[in-house]
Amino acid sequence: MRDDRTAEARPEGPGAKPQTAVEPRGVTRWRRSALLALPATLAIGGMTMAMVQGALAANLSLTSVPFTLSSKTVAAPDGIAAVMSTVDAGGPTSTAEVGIPKAGLDGICVHATQSVNLPIVGDLGTWSLNISSPESATPLTPEQLAAGEGLQANRLVLDAQSVQAATATLNASPTSPNVIGAAADSDNIKAAGITDGTPGQFGLDATGGQTNLASLDADANGATLSGAITLPNLSIGIKHGDVGC
Repeated sequence: MRDDRTAEARPEGPGAKPQTAVEPRGVTRWRRSALLALPATLAIGGMTMAMVQGALAANLSLTSVPFTLSSKTVAAPDGIAAVMSTVDAGGPTSTAEVGIPKAGLDGICVHATQSVNLPIVGDLGTWSLNISSPESATPLTPEQLAAGEGLQANRLVLDAQSVQAATATLNASPTSPNVIGAAADSDNIKAAGITDGTPGQFGLDATGGQTNLASLDADANGATLSGAITLPNLSIGIKHGDVGC
């Protein structure tokens, strides 16, 4: 039996032109839907292939994938240390290796980007990987962070091209002063997590008291944690384009 819903309507009078019946509601146009979904499917498939082939790095310790690390407020009860280091990111590059024995952070954002171009699939453009834990609704003070509130990290070491802060307070005491020009392999610097400092090279030993940093922003090539880190409301996402947290 012929379905009158899709059949061509018969002319009702002289000179009348045939009319095609309207497609009934509720019918999915699978061919059109498939065409619309194709770009997204290719992008997702391409991202998967890129991760398998290593084109889209998920390991932020790779020196070929620089990233930014930012936090509203950082309190380091045991201070910080820093030495000069050299990494190979397409050529030798001098960076600062910054060690924080213990840190309390009010929110954190790790933002990395990478361009992906695959055979057959082609250029997928720039993609962002964001790892974030939001700052507190009520800003935490350095004293609260040092007491254990917010994000807590142990033995955080950054290989950074630059470390900036709106304000920085490096406390010390007469018996444990901050030393600018300390040996890069000194015991205090090693205790901060930097164990590969070159003997005789320049180092900053600011482990004599608590260090407070406001609006930390570091351009880094790598980050390592020798201890645990707590990340409340952790979010990990991939976005198309250079899109931050």
